[in-house]
Amino acid sequence: RPSPRSAHQTLAGYQSASDVGPHSMIDLDMEELETKVGEYATNANWVAEAMFIYENGGGGLCSQADVDAAMTSDTTPWCTDTTQALGNSQKSSSVRTLKGFATKDYSWDRLTGADGGNYGEQMPPIYAGYWNDWAWADTFITKDYSATVKPSGWNQLIKKGANYQAVWMYVLHELEDAIGDCYAGDITANDNTPTGGAPHAWDEGWAFYAGSQVGEKAADAVMDDGTLIWELAEKRGQDFGTTHSTGPASVNVQLLAKFIEGRDKIIAADCAGAEPIIDNIIKQMSIPLIQGTLKYAYKAESDPANTIGDCVADAGKTALTASDDCVKSWAEAWAFAAAVLPQVHQCDAAAAATIRDNVDITAAEPMKDGFAAVKAALESTYACLGITCADVGTRSGFSA
Repeated sequence: RPSPRSAHQTLAGYQSASDVGPHSMIDLDMEELETKVGEYATNANWVAEAMFIYENGGGGLCSQADVDAAMTSDTTPWCTDTTQALGNSQKSSSVRTLKGFATKDYSWDRLTGADGGNYGEQMPPIYAGYWNDWAWADTFITKDYSATVKPSGWNQLIKKGANYQAVWMYVLHELEDAIGDCYAGDITANDNTPTGGAPHAWDEGWAFYAGSQVGEKAADAVMDDGTLIWELAEKRGQDFGTTHSTGPASVNVQLLAKFIEGRDKIIAADCAGAEPIIDNIIKQMSIPLIQGTLKYAYKAESDPANTIGDCVADAGKTALTASDDCVKSWAEAWAFAAAVLPQVHQCDAAAAATIRDNVDITAAEPMKDGFAAVKAALESTYACLGITCADVGTRSGFSA
């Protein structure tokens, strides 16, 4: 875990050119959130306590000493009383939260700079348009599922929504923001203090992708892989046989190279050269979401021929009446699908509808058309998404 105030960090092979230690510690909030929602079977207040972490930050509550210090210094000025969150990812005057990521106002698009005001963020309008909601991630995470989904699935929707919708999109936001800063001629705009020409927003993107708990080197991060999207790529790489010869998942190896390339182009003020790098990053970051959708759609299938399915005995049952294992896999399928469906819909609305009709957690039963239909629908959009079957790989029980 890096020092929160160190000059720079090396996270899973990426050497930041600015201080992103405090930023990277948002993964500690995610870890606390995952732990809290995991108490769904034993803690009657698990939802409220999880939402406190999500909305206010982790790290426990401010102590009286923190409150006293806030009166005489600016160390923790938000600690006005002992009911406030101390925060893991601390800004200079507040706490960085997962809810802050999920409620980012993407409707204000950065259309400024030397390109004549034509450059803006790519993904948020696609997601907001699909869900008809600019705060789509927050809506997904905070929805009251008590009347539709068992806690064994509800907890998955909260944590995976926070990680793979809110954090996932915020990573891309930071990269787009860095290019906006570049075009505006101020690549230190997000840092407030000189950083030697560091693309601070770009560094933040990697900090939010990898987190503070990953190993310093990429190869080390295979075993010490944190809690955020780097970790997801590692898990799905193992599942689908898409690991690189150097150890990490191929997705992570390729993303690391692209993040480094983009960092260096922005330092060199090559704004236009950095733009297509984001396109490649989006493609790679989408692969683990697709792999997750496939993995759990298969596990949520109720076909008796599916020997590793969790829903074989649950055909015709809802997410309130199916078995806990079935609801868990079904919810995971929906969480992963929801994180990539807007892109799929942009490619093919009919394919997106097929996937959604089968994995939506509010459906009358899990996977009504079977896994083959979902897999075919998803694969039909690979070329549009800029990926291949080889990129996605294969998993025991089905081919890709």
